[in-house]
Amino acid sequence: GWSLDVCANRSLAAGEFSHCQTVCTRTLYNYVDQGLMTIKNYDLPEKLKRNTKLHHVRQNRKKLGQSIEERPKEIEQRSEFGHWECDLVLGHKTKDDQVLLTLSERMS
Repeated sequence: GWSLDVCANRSLAAGEFSHCQTVCTRTLYNYVDQGLMTIKNYDLPEKLKRNTKLHHVRQNRKKLGQSIEERPKEIEQRSEFGHWECDLVLGHKTKDDQVLLTLSERMS
């Protein structure tokens, strides 16, 4: 009923094995995943409770318009009237959700 981490640490604490005779806990879990040990993942209840899913960052994200970094240099100087900046804050993206829109026009 023990986890692999407890087994490894108890064997070291009891003096049954030295540090050079043991492997790390991650290696023990890798052995279970590869089927090199007689126990399976369902024998390790704490492992089944953990969320091991990696967060995936999408490489091919949809471009929702031109980036603000790509605007022309004359707009960056803010010497002409009529160049507006817009910020939009969306809620939970439901049909009835409210949004906040801000428009600003600045001149130096």
